[in-house]
Amino acid sequence: MKVIAIFGEPGCGKSTLMRRLIREMDMENSPVNNSFKLVPYHQKDNIYILGKYEEGEVFAGTDRMSMAVQPEAIKFLESLPADSIVLYEGDRLGTASFLENCNDKYDLTAVYLKTDREIRQERYAERGSNQNATWLSGRESKISNILGNMVLKFVTESYDNNDIEDQNKVVDFIKTLV
Repeated sequence: MKVIAIFGEPGCGKSTLMRRLIREMDMENSPVNNSFKLVPYHQKDNIYILGKYEEGEVFAGTDRMSMAVQPEAIKFLESLPADSIVLYEGDRLGTASFLENCNDKYDLTAVYLKTDREIRQERYAERGSNQNATWLSGRESKISNILGNMVLKFVTESYDNNDIEDQNKVVDFIKTLV
Protein backbone atom coordinates (compact mmCIF):
# COMPACT_ATOMS: atom_id res chain seq x y z
CA MET A 1 0.00 0.00 0.00
CA LYS A 2 1.10 3.55 -0.72
CA VAL A 3 0.52 6.30 1.82
CA ILE A 4 0.99 9.91 0.78
CA ALA A 5 1.04 12.35 3.68
CA ILE A 6 0.99 16.10 3.11
CA PHE A 7 2.15 18.22 6.02
CA GLY A 8 3.39 21.69 6.88
CA GLU A 9 2.70 24.71 9.03
CA PRO A 10 -0.83 26.12 9.25
CA GLY A 11 -1.53 28.25 6.17
CA CYS A 12 0.92 26.47 3.88
CA GLY A 13 -1.89 25.28 1.57
CA LYS A 14 -2.45 21.65 2.58
CA SER A 15 -6.26 21.67 2.40
CA THR A 16 -6.29 23.83 -0.73
CA LEU A 17 -3.91 21.39 -2.40
CA MET A 18 -6.06 18.43 -1.35
CA ARG A 19 -9.24 20.05 -2.71
CA ARG A 20 -7.45 20.52 -6.02
CA LEU A 21 -6.28 16.90 -6.07
CA ILE A 22 -9.83 15.70 -5.34
CA ARG A 23 -11.13 17.82 -8.23
CA GLU A 24 -8.38 16.83 -10.70
CA MET A 25 -8.64 13.14 -9.81
CA ASP A 26 -12.40 13.39 -10.48
CA MET A 27 -13.29 12.36 -6.94
CA GLU A 28 -15.66 15.24 -6.11
CA ASN A 29 -18.72 13.09 -6.61
CA SER A 30 -17.37 9.90 -5.08
CA PRO A 31 -19.25 9.03 -1.91
CA VAL A 32 -17.97 9.93 1.52
CA ASN A 33 -17.72 6.81 3.65
CA ASN A 34 -18.09 7.03 7.42
CA SER A 35 -17.79 3.33 8.23
CA PHE A 36 -14.81 4.21 10.43
CA LYS A 37 -16.47 6.87 12.56
CA LEU A 38 -13.38 9.02 13.15
CA VAL A 39 -11.88 8.43 9.70
CA PRO A 40 -14.23 9.65 6.97
CA TYR A 41 -12.91 9.29 3.44
CA HIS A 42 -13.59 9.74 -0.26
CA GLN A 43 -12.95 6.64 -2.32
CA LYS A 44 -12.58 6.04 -6.01
CA ASP A 45 -11.27 2.68 -7.14
CA ASN A 46 -8.26 1.95 -4.93
CA ILE A 47 -7.64 5.58 -3.90
CA TYR A 48 -8.74 6.81 -0.48
CA ILE A 49 -8.57 10.45 0.62
CA LEU A 50 -8.92 10.84 4.37
CA GLY A 51 -10.50 13.96 5.79
CA LYS A 52 -13.48 15.68 7.28
CA TYR A 53 -16.30 16.50 4.90
CA GLU A 54 -18.68 19.23 6.02
CA GLU A 55 -22.13 19.70 4.50
CA GLY A 56 -21.73 21.31 1.09
CA GLU A 57 -17.92 21.03 1.11
CA VAL A 58 -15.76 18.71 -0.96
CA PHE A 59 -13.02 18.67 1.67
CA ALA A 60 -12.68 20.51 4.95
CA GLY A 61 -9.29 19.10 5.95
CA THR A 62 -8.22 16.74 8.69
CA ASP A 63 -7.80 19.44 11.34
CA ARG A 64 -11.51 19.09 12.08
CA MET A 65 -11.07 15.40 12.86
CA SER A 66 -11.00 14.20 16.43
CA MET A 67 -7.70 14.46 18.33
CA ALA A 68 -8.20 10.72 19.03
CA VAL A 69 -8.23 9.73 15.35
CA GLN A 70 -4.81 8.04 15.13
CA PRO A 71 -5.63 4.61 16.63
CA GLU A 72 -8.71 4.31 14.43
CA ALA A 73 -6.75 5.51 11.39
CA ILE A 74 -4.19 2.75 12.02
CA LYS A 75 -7.00 0.16 12.09
CA PHE A 76 -8.50 1.68 8.96
CA LEU A 77 -5.23 1.40 7.04
CA GLU A 78 -4.82 -2.20 8.19
CA SER A 79 -8.28 -2.99 6.78
CA LEU A 80 -7.48 -1.82 3.24
CA PRO A 81 -6.36 -4.00 0.33
CA ALA A 82 -2.62 -4.10 -0.34
CA ASP A 83 -2.94 -2.20 -3.64
CA SER A 84 -4.60 0.82 -2.00
CA ILE A 85 -3.34 4.37 -2.22
CA VAL A 86 -4.13 6.62 0.75
CA LEU A 87 -3.73 10.40 0.75
CA TYR A 88 -4.16 12.70 3.70
CA GLU A 89 -3.03 16.08 4.92
CA GLY A 90 -2.89 17.97 8.14
CA ASP A 91 -2.12 18.09 11.79
CA ARG A 92 -4.17 15.21 13.21
CA LEU A 93 -2.33 12.53 11.24
CA GLY A 94 0.77 14.58 10.52
CA THR A 95 2.68 13.48 13.60
CA ALA A 96 6.04 11.76 13.83
CA SER A 97 4.52 8.69 15.50
CA PHE A 98 1.79 8.23 12.88
CA LEU A 99 4.22 8.85 10.02
CA GLU A 100 6.69 6.36 11.52
CA ASN A 101 3.89 3.79 11.83
CA CYS A 102 3.01 4.30 8.15
CA ASN A 103 6.67 4.12 7.15
CA ASP A 104 7.15 0.83 9.04
CA LYS A 105 4.16 -0.86 7.40
CA TYR A 106 3.63 0.81 4.02
CA ASP A 107 5.31 2.65 1.17
CA LEU A 108 5.23 6.17 2.68
CA THR A 109 5.93 9.42 0.88
CA ALA A 110 5.67 12.49 3.09
CA VAL A 111 5.27 15.78 1.25
CA TYR A 112 6.34 18.81 3.25
CA LEU A 113 4.92 22.12 2.02
CA LYS A 114 7.13 25.13 2.73
CA THR A 115 5.60 28.58 2.60
CA ASP A 116 7.16 31.93 3.38
CA ARG A 117 6.04 33.28 6.75
CA GLU A 118 4.67 36.48 5.18
CA ILE A 119 2.48 34.48 2.80
CA ARG A 120 1.21 32.30 5.65
CA GLN A 121 0.36 35.48 7.58
CA GLU A 122 -1.61 36.78 4.58
CA ARG A 123 -3.47 33.47 4.33
CA TYR A 124 -4.31 33.58 8.07
CA ALA A 125 -5.79 37.05 7.59
CA GLU A 126 -7.74 36.03 4.46
CA ARG A 127 -9.43 33.15 6.26
CA GLY A 128 -10.00 35.06 9.49
CA SER A 129 -7.77 32.73 11.49
CA ASN A 130 -7.55 33.38 15.21
CA GLN A 131 -4.64 31.05 15.97
CA ASN A 132 -2.38 32.72 18.49
CA ALA A 133 1.40 33.04 18.20
CA THR A 134 2.07 30.40 20.87
CA TRP A 135 -0.07 27.81 19.10
CA LEU A 136 1.55 28.62 15.73
CA SER A 137 5.02 28.38 17.28
CA GLY A 138 4.10 24.92 18.63
CA ARG A 139 3.10 23.79 15.14
CA GLU A 140 6.37 25.07 13.71
CA SER A 141 8.29 23.12 16.38
CA LYS A 142 6.29 19.99 15.61
CA ILE A 143 7.13 20.28 11.89
CA SER A 144 10.78 20.94 12.69
CA ASN A 145 10.88 17.76 14.80
CA ILE A 146 9.38 15.72 11.96
CA LEU A 147 11.89 17.15 9.48
CA GLY A 148 14.75 16.31 11.83
CA ASN A 149 13.56 12.74 12.41
CA MET A 150 16.25 10.43 11.03
CA VAL A 151 13.71 7.82 9.94
CA LEU A 152 11.34 10.23 8.22
CA LYS A 153 13.89 12.44 6.48
CA PHE A 154 14.50 9.69 3.90
CA VAL A 155 10.84 9.51 2.86
CA THR A 156 10.12 13.26 2.90
CA GLU A 157 9.98 15.42 -0.21
CA SER A 158 10.00 19.20 0.36
CA TYR A 159 8.22 21.64 -1.93
CA ASP A 160 7.71 25.40 -1.85
CA ASN A 161 4.02 26.31 -1.93
CA ASN A 162 3.96 30.09 -2.20
CA ASP A 163 2.03 30.48 -5.46
CA ILE A 164 0.16 28.59 -8.17
CA GLU A 165 3.35 27.60 -10.01
CA ASP A 166 4.67 25.99 -6.85
CA GLN A 167 1.34 24.25 -6.30
CA ASN A 168 1.43 22.91 -9.87
CA LYS A 169 4.79 21.24 -9.15
CA VAL A 170 3.43 19.59 -6.01
CA VAL A 171 0.30 18.36 -7.77
CA ASP A 172 2.35 16.98 -10.65
CA PHE A 173 4.63 15.13 -8.20
CA ILE A 174 1.72 13.62 -6.26
CA LYS A 175 0.06 12.51 -9.48
CA THR A 176 3.19 10.50 -10.31
CA LEU A 177 2.63 8.59 -7.05
CA VAL A 178 -0.99 7.68 -7.75
